Amino acid sequence: MKTNTLKMKMPIKTLASLCALTLLLACKPAQQTTVEPPEAPEVTTAVAPAAPEAAPAAPAAPATPAEAAPVAAATGTVRYDAQPTGSKCKMEGTSTIHDWTMESAVIGGFMEADANFPVSALTDAQAAKPKVEIFMPVRSFKSSYKKMDEVMQDHMNESKHKRIEYKLTELKPKSPAGTTGAIQFDAVGELTINGTTKTMTMPVTIEKKDGKMRVTGSAAVKMTDYGVKPPAPTILGMPTIKTGDDLKITFDWVSAPKG
Repeated sequence: MKTNTLKMKMPIKTLASLCALTLLLACKPAQQTTVEPPEAPEVTTAVAPAAPEAAPAAPAAPATPAEAAPVAAATGTVRYDAQPTGSKCKMEGTSTIHDWTMESAVIGGFMEADANFPVSALTDAQAAKPKVEIFMPVRSFKSSYKKMDEVMQDHMNESKHKRIEYKLTELKPKSPAGTTGAIQFDAVGELTINGTTKTMTMPVTIEKKDGKMRVTGSAAVKMTDYGVKPPAPTILGMPTIKTGDDLKITFDWVSAPKG
């Protein structure tokens, strides 16, 4: 029995020793291993090649006349529109009984001229050609007699040609250069009556005052030159009044800058 007891004690001591050794090894702090980071690779900075010099900018193309024209027109031309009041036109004629007169207070139209007109028209040929277009309704002319108005409208074919029209061609100076105020010209233009157009010359006076343009003038015309038969009213088939062929037209036209 003793022999068996000893044989069992030896393995127990040995086992205890192994356990103690294992605990000591487990409690010993682990040796830390320092791992150095890998050396950073050398960075090579690439140098970009210099950009080629920019080619010089092409010079701007010169403005064409079409592009320059609006600027010149905007800065050098003034438009004058006919005013609703202040204008008048009178036709004077003769008859076998008495002289007669018809008047209109309606003169429409416009004028486009340079800023220094009419003074500039005395020395500048281009300034002496302003754009002028005017008109007068035939029905706007009135006399003291309604029947006379109806006869004149009928002979002037008012139903087909409702307006008397005028377009200026050029102005020929009569006043000396340097004249201011009321300036005199001979106006050459086209007068249209009854659908017939004739070139005529008439004296006019042009004055710019208080920003408005006033044109006055007179002209002598013949009815038959424009296809108008002088009225000759009859009673019971017998002529009672015979109208003369000659007419004197005088006018006073007022216009002002547009707007």
